[in-house]
Amino acid sequence: MVLDKLNSFGIKFSAISERIHVIQGNNRSRSPYSNAILILDEINALLDAGCGLDIIEKLASVVSIDLIINSHSHPDHTSGNWLLQKLCRCDIKVPDNHKDSICDSDKLALRLVGPDIASLWKAKGLSITGFRNFTPTDSYNDGDIINLGHTKFVSMYTPGHLEDHYCLWEPDRGIFIGFDIDLSPFGPWYGNEESDIDAFRTSIARVKEIPFNIYVSSHARPVKRSYFEKRVSIYEKTFADRDDIIHGLTPMDKWISLEEITRFSPIYGYDYSKPDPILFYYEQQMIKKHLTRLVNQDKVICEGKRYMRRNRD
Repeated sequence: MVLDKLNSFGIKFSAISERIHVIQGNNRSRSPYSNAILILDEINALLDAGCGLDIIEKLASVVSIDLIINSHSHPDHTSGNWLLQKLCRCDIKVPDNHKDSICDSDKLALRLVGPDIASLWKAKGLSITGFRNFTPTDSYNDGDIINLGHTKFVSMYTPGHLEDHYCLWEPDRGIFIGFDIDLSPFGPWYGNEESDIDAFRTSIARVKEIPFNIYVSSHARPVKRSYFEKRVSIYEKTFADRDDIIHGLTPMDKWISLEEITRFSPIYGYDYSKPDPILFYYEQQMIKKHLTRLVNQDKVICEGKRYMRRNRD
Protein backbone atom coordinates (compact mmCIF):
# COMPACT_ATOMS: atom_id res chain seq x y z
CA MET A 1 0.00 0.00 0.00
CA VAL A 2 2.74 2.48 1.00
CA LEU A 3 4.84 1.65 -2.05
CA ASP A 4 1.82 1.90 -4.37
CA LYS A 5 1.10 5.38 -3.06
CA LEU A 6 4.71 6.46 -3.43
CA ASN A 7 4.61 5.19 -6.99
CA SER A 8 1.43 7.16 -7.66
CA PHE A 9 3.28 10.33 -6.56
CA GLY A 10 5.97 9.62 -9.12
CA ILE A 11 8.59 8.93 -6.47
CA LYS A 12 11.29 6.63 -7.80
CA PHE A 13 12.46 3.87 -5.49
CA SER A 14 14.19 0.50 -5.53
CA ALA A 15 13.16 -2.39 -3.30
CA ILE A 16 16.25 -3.92 -1.70
CA SER A 17 14.31 -6.31 0.52
CA GLU A 18 10.79 -6.69 1.80
CA ARG A 19 11.38 -3.87 4.27
CA ILE A 20 14.27 -1.82 2.86
CA HIS A 21 13.67 0.58 -0.04
CA VAL A 22 15.94 3.20 -1.60
CA ILE A 23 14.15 6.42 -2.49
CA GLN A 24 15.89 8.31 -5.27
CA GLY A 25 16.45 11.95 -4.45
CA ASN A 26 15.90 14.90 -6.74
CA ASN A 27 18.49 15.60 -9.43
CA ARG A 28 18.99 11.80 -9.68
CA SER A 29 20.33 11.90 -6.12
CA ARG A 30 23.26 14.06 -7.10
CA SER A 31 24.36 16.91 -4.85
CA PRO A 32 22.69 18.89 -3.34
CA TYR A 33 20.39 15.86 -2.89
CA SER A 34 20.92 12.25 -1.89
CA ASN A 35 19.10 8.95 -1.69
CA ALA A 36 16.96 8.27 1.35
CA ILE A 37 16.57 4.69 2.57
CA LEU A 38 13.07 3.86 3.81
CA ILE A 39 12.68 1.06 6.35
CA LEU A 40 9.11 -0.19 6.81
CA ASP A 41 9.21 -2.20 10.03
CA GLU A 42 7.94 -2.09 13.61
CA ILE A 43 9.74 1.23 13.67
CA ASN A 44 9.41 3.07 10.36
CA ALA A 45 12.73 4.76 9.72
CA LEU A 46 14.40 6.94 7.13
CA LEU A 47 18.16 6.75 6.73
CA ASP A 48 19.07 10.32 5.77
CA ALA A 49 16.51 12.90 4.68
CA GLY A 50 18.20 14.80 1.88
CA CYS A 51 16.10 13.55 -1.02
CA GLY A 52 14.24 16.86 -1.40
CA LEU A 53 11.58 18.62 0.64
CA ASP A 54 8.88 17.85 -1.93
CA ILE A 55 9.60 14.13 -1.63
CA ILE A 56 9.73 14.34 2.17
CA GLU A 57 6.30 15.99 2.23
CA LYS A 58 4.80 13.30 -0.02
CA LEU A 59 6.43 10.55 1.99
CA ALA A 60 5.01 11.91 5.24
CA SER A 61 1.51 11.95 3.73
CA VAL A 62 1.82 8.22 2.99
CA VAL A 63 3.62 6.77 6.01
CA SER A 64 4.35 8.04 9.50
CA ILE A 65 8.11 8.02 10.02
CA ASP A 66 9.11 7.22 13.60
CA LEU A 67 12.84 7.75 13.29
CA ILE A 68 15.43 9.48 11.09
CA ILE A 69 19.00 8.17 11.24
CA ASN A 70 21.61 10.53 9.81
CA SER A 71 24.86 9.15 8.39
CA HIS A 72 26.84 12.38 8.77
CA SER A 73 26.56 16.18 8.91
CA HIS A 74 26.45 17.27 5.28
CA PRO A 75 23.21 19.16 4.50
CA ASP A 76 22.44 17.07 1.41
CA HIS A 77 21.76 14.28 3.93
CA THR A 78 19.98 16.23 6.67
CA SER A 79 18.02 18.96 4.86
CA GLY A 80 14.61 17.31 5.31
CA ASN A 81 15.01 16.55 9.02
CA TRP A 82 13.18 19.63 10.21
CA LEU A 83 10.22 19.06 7.89
CA LEU A 84 9.81 15.38 8.70
CA GLN A 85 10.17 16.15 12.39
CA LYS A 86 7.43 18.75 12.02
CA LEU A 87 5.09 16.50 10.03
CA CYS A 88 5.63 13.21 11.88
CA ARG A 89 7.09 14.29 15.23
CA CYS A 90 9.77 11.69 14.66
CA ASP A 91 12.93 11.10 16.63
CA ILE A 92 16.27 11.92 15.01
CA LYS A 93 19.37 9.86 15.74
CA VAL A 94 22.68 11.46 14.72
CA PRO A 95 26.35 10.49 15.01
CA ASP A 96 27.68 11.27 18.46
CA ASN A 97 30.67 12.99 16.84
CA HIS A 98 29.77 16.65 16.26
CA LYS A 99 26.19 16.13 17.42
CA ASP A 100 26.09 19.76 18.55
CA SER A 101 26.79 21.17 15.08
CA ILE A 102 24.95 18.78 12.72
CA CYS A 103 21.65 20.44 13.61
CA ASP A 104 22.69 24.10 13.81
CA SER A 105 23.39 26.12 10.67
CA ASP A 106 25.70 28.65 12.35
CA LYS A 107 27.88 26.02 14.02
CA LEU A 108 27.81 23.83 10.92
CA ALA A 109 28.95 26.64 8.62
CA LEU A 110 31.91 27.52 10.84
CA ARG A 111 32.87 23.87 11.10
CA LEU A 112 32.58 22.98 7.41
CA VAL A 113 33.85 26.11 5.62
CA GLY A 114 35.31 28.42 8.27
CA PRO A 115 34.48 32.04 9.13
CA ASP A 116 35.50 33.68 5.84
CA ILE A 117 32.72 32.18 3.72
CA ALA A 118 30.35 30.91 6.42
CA SER A 119 27.70 33.54 5.65
CA LEU A 120 27.90 32.91 1.90
CA TRP A 121 27.71 29.15 2.43
CA LYS A 122 24.58 29.52 4.55
CA ALA A 123 22.94 31.90 2.09
CA LYS A 124 23.82 29.91 -1.01
CA GLY A 125 24.45 26.30 -0.02
CA LEU A 126 21.85 25.82 2.68
CA SER A 127 19.13 27.66 0.80
CA ILE A 128 19.44 25.23 -2.11
CA THR A 129 18.94 22.19 0.12
CA GLY A 130 16.16 23.71 2.21
CA PHE A 131 18.05 22.97 5.44
CA ARG A 132 16.71 24.38 8.69
CA ASN A 133 17.79 23.75 12.25
CA PHE A 134 16.34 20.64 13.85
CA THR A 135 16.40 18.86 17.21
CA PRO A 136 18.29 15.56 17.55
CA THR A 137 16.80 13.23 20.15
CA ASP A 138 19.51 10.56 20.31
CA SER A 139 23.00 9.72 19.05
CA TYR A 140 25.00 6.63 18.14
CA ASN A 141 28.59 5.42 18.01
CA ASP A 142 30.69 2.77 16.32
CA GLY A 143 29.36 -0.75 16.77
CA ASP A 144 25.94 0.25 18.07
CA ILE A 145 23.01 -1.99 17.15
CA ILE A 146 20.05 -0.04 15.78
CA ASN A 147 16.99 -2.25 16.21
CA LEU A 148 13.95 -1.37 14.12
CA GLY A 149 12.13 -4.68 14.68
CA HIS A 150 12.89 -7.29 12.05
CA THR A 151 15.65 -5.05 10.69
CA LYS A 152 18.80 -4.54 12.75
CA PHE A 153 21.70 -2.39 11.62
CA VAL A 154 25.24 -2.37 12.94
CA SER A 155 26.80 1.09 12.83
CA MET A 156 30.33 1.39 11.45
CA TYR A 157 32.49 4.46 11.93
CA THR A 158 34.01 5.37 8.55
CA PRO A 159 35.63 8.83 8.73
CA GLY A 160 37.50 10.53 5.91
CA HIS A 161 34.71 12.06 3.88
CA LEU A 162 33.82 13.83 7.11
CA GLU A 163 34.82 13.22 10.74
CA ASP A 164 31.36 11.98 11.67
CA HIS A 165 30.68 9.75 8.66
CA TYR A 166 29.12 6.34 9.43
CA CYS A 167 27.94 3.36 7.41
CA LEU A 168 25.23 0.88 8.39
CA TRP A 169 25.35 -2.89 7.89
CA GLU A 170 22.35 -5.22 7.91
CA PRO A 171 24.09 -8.60 8.34
CA ASP A 172 21.00 -10.86 8.21
CA ARG A 173 20.24 -9.92 4.60
CA GLY A 174 23.75 -8.91 3.60
CA ILE A 175 22.87 -5.28 2.90
CA PHE A 176 25.47 -2.55 3.40
CA ILE A 177 24.62 1.16 3.36
CA GLY A 178 27.81 2.98 2.39
CA PHE A 179 26.32 6.51 2.17
CA ASP A 180 29.06 8.86 0.88
CA ILE A 181 31.55 6.16 0.16
CA ASP A 182 29.49 6.41 -2.97
CA LEU A 183 31.69 4.85 -5.70
CA SER A 184 30.84 7.81 -7.96
CA PRO A 185 32.82 8.45 -11.17
CA PHE A 186 33.97 11.73 -9.63
CA GLY A 187 35.75 9.76 -6.95
CA PRO A 188 36.05 10.35 -3.20
CA TRP A 189 35.16 13.80 -1.89
CA TYR A 190 37.11 15.32 1.01
CA GLY A 191 36.70 19.06 0.61
CA ASN A 192 36.22 20.12 4.23
CA GLU A 193 39.13 20.92 6.52
CA GLU A 194 38.32 17.98 8.78
CA SER A 195 38.18 15.54 5.83
CA ASP A 196 41.16 13.21 5.69
CA ILE A 197 42.52 11.10 2.83
CA ASP A 198 44.28 8.50 5.00
CA ALA A 199 41.18 8.05 7.15
CA PHE A 200 39.07 7.74 3.99
CA ARG A 201 41.35 5.01 2.64
CA THR A 202 41.23 3.15 5.95
CA SER A 203 37.43 3.36 5.96
CA ILE A 204 37.22 1.94 2.43
CA ALA A 205 39.51 -0.92 3.46
CA ARG A 206 37.26 -1.63 6.44
CA VAL A 207 34.15 -1.68 4.25
CA LYS A 208 35.78 -4.15 1.83
CA GLU A 209 36.20 -6.63 4.68
CA ILE A 210 32.46 -6.75 5.42
CA PRO A 211 30.54 -9.72 3.93
CA PHE A 212 27.61 -8.17 2.08
CA ASN A 213 25.61 -8.95 -1.05
CA ILE A 214 24.09 -5.55 -1.86
CA TYR A 215 25.80 -2.18 -1.58
CA VAL A 216 23.68 0.96 -1.25
CA SER A 217 25.16 4.45 -1.51
CA SER A 218 23.77 7.95 -1.27
CA HIS A 219 24.29 9.13 -4.83
CA ALA A 220 23.95 6.05 -7.03
CA ARG A 221 21.84 2.97 -7.58
CA PRO A 222 22.27 -0.08 -5.35
CA VAL A 223 24.75 -2.62 -6.74
CA LYS A 224 25.63 -6.25 -6.16
CA ARG A 225 28.92 -7.26 -4.56
CA SER A 226 30.60 -8.14 -7.87
CA TYR A 227 29.99 -4.63 -9.25
CA PHE A 228 31.08 -3.10 -5.95
CA GLU A 229 34.44 -4.85 -6.29
CA LYS A 230 34.96 -3.36 -9.76
CA ARG A 231 33.88 0.13 -8.81
CA VAL A 232 35.70 0.39 -5.50
CA SER A 233 39.11 -0.31 -7.05
CA ILE A 234 38.58 2.55 -9.52
CA TYR A 235 37.23 4.75 -6.72
CA GLU A 236 40.28 4.11 -4.50
CA LYS A 237 42.72 4.72 -7.35
CA THR A 238 41.47 8.31 -7.59
CA PHE A 239 43.60 9.27 -4.58
CA ALA A 240 46.82 8.25 -6.33
CA ASP A 241 45.69 9.68 -9.67
CA ARG A 242 45.10 13.07 -8.08
CA ASP A 243 48.49 12.87 -6.34
CA ASP A 244 50.10 12.43 -9.76
CA ILE A 245 48.14 15.27 -11.36
CA ILE A 246 48.93 17.74 -8.59
CA HIS A 247 52.57 16.63 -8.51
CA GLY A 248 52.74 17.37 -12.23
CA LEU A 249 51.34 20.87 -11.70
CA THR A 250 54.05 21.68 -9.15
CA PRO A 251 57.07 23.18 -10.97
CA MET A 252 60.70 22.20 -10.30
CA ASP A 253 62.25 25.58 -11.02
CA LYS A 254 60.05 28.00 -9.10
CA TRP A 255 57.73 28.22 -6.16
CA ILE A 256 53.95 27.98 -6.58
CA SER A 257 51.21 28.76 -4.08
CA LEU A 258 48.24 26.61 -3.13
CA GLU A 259 45.95 29.24 -4.60
CA GLU A 260 47.78 29.15 -7.93
CA ILE A 261 47.50 25.38 -8.15
CA THR A 262 43.82 25.56 -7.24
CA ARG A 263 43.18 27.94 -10.12
CA PHE A 264 44.24 25.18 -12.49
CA SER A 265 41.26 23.25 -11.05
CA PRO A 266 42.81 19.79 -11.41
CA ILE A 267 39.94 18.13 -9.52
CA TYR A 268 36.78 19.95 -10.58
CA GLY A 269 37.89 21.20 -13.99
CA TYR A 270 36.15 24.50 -13.28
CA ASP A 271 36.90 27.88 -14.89
CA TYR A 272 37.57 30.11 -11.90
CA SER A 273 37.49 33.23 -14.06
CA LYS A 274 33.82 32.87 -13.10
CA PRO A 275 34.26 33.12 -9.32
CA ASP A 276 32.76 30.44 -7.10
CA PRO A 277 34.23 30.92 -3.60
CA ILE A 278 32.57 27.81 -2.15
CA LEU A 279 33.76 25.48 -4.91
CA PHE A 280 37.20 27.11 -4.74
CA TYR A 281 37.33 26.45 -1.00
CA TYR A 282 36.42 22.78 -1.45
CA GLU A 283 38.96 22.24 -4.22
CA GLN A 284 41.67 24.08 -2.34
CA GLN A 285 41.08 21.89 0.72
CA MET A 286 41.42 18.72 -1.36
CA ILE A 287 44.55 19.93 -3.16
CA LYS A 288 46.11 20.95 0.15
CA LYS A 289 45.69 17.40 1.45
CA HIS A 290 47.41 16.00 -1.65
CA LEU A 291 50.28 18.46 -1.31
CA THR A 292 50.74 17.37 2.30
CA ARG A 293 50.91 13.76 1.09
CA LEU A 294 53.46 14.69 -1.56
CA VAL A 295 55.60 16.55 0.98
CA ASN A 296 55.47 13.52 3.29
CA GLN A 297 56.50 11.32 0.35
CA ASP A 298 59.47 13.66 -0.23
CA LYS A 299 58.22 14.46 -3.74
CA VAL A 300 57.44 18.13 -3.05
CA ILE A 301 59.21 20.76 -0.97
CA CYS A 302 57.15 23.15 1.18
CA GLU A 303 58.37 26.54 2.35
CA GLY A 304 55.71 28.45 4.24
CA LYS A 305 52.74 28.49 1.87
CA ARG A 306 54.80 27.81 -1.25
CA TYR A 307 55.53 24.51 -2.96
CA MET A 308 58.10 23.21 -5.41
CA ARG A 309 58.59 19.77 -6.94
CA ARG A 310 61.73 18.06 -5.68
CA ASN A 311 64.34 17.62 -8.40
CA ARG A 312 65.54 14.00 -8.34
CA ASP A 313 68.44 14.58 -10.76
